[in-house]
Amino acid sequence: MHVPDVIHELVATERALDKLGARGISPDEAAQLPRNRHVVVRNPRDPGRRRFVIGFSDGGRALTLVVERTTEPTTWLIVTGWDATDAERRILSRAR
Repeated sequence: MHVPDVIHELVATERALDKLGARGISPDEAAQLPRNRHVVVRNPRDPGRRRFVIGFSDGGRALTLVVERTTEPTTWLIVTGWDATDAERRILSRAR
């Protein structure tokens, strides 16, 4: 049986914040994804620990974050992020 990944909180290192900032993504925007419409999908490059969170900020910006498991099951560590690609937006539009 597969248990879906639940994300209640996202945390980030300074390095991750620098990566987000380089792409114009604020820490607040990234933190908004779990509260808004989003989908969590396995990262094909690291299916064990990492996931993609594709979702919307409060302002409607579609973002993709790479997140990694922490010891707390509902708290995930942001690795990096970017504006969602067209393919990622399609994944989000199919999710209910």
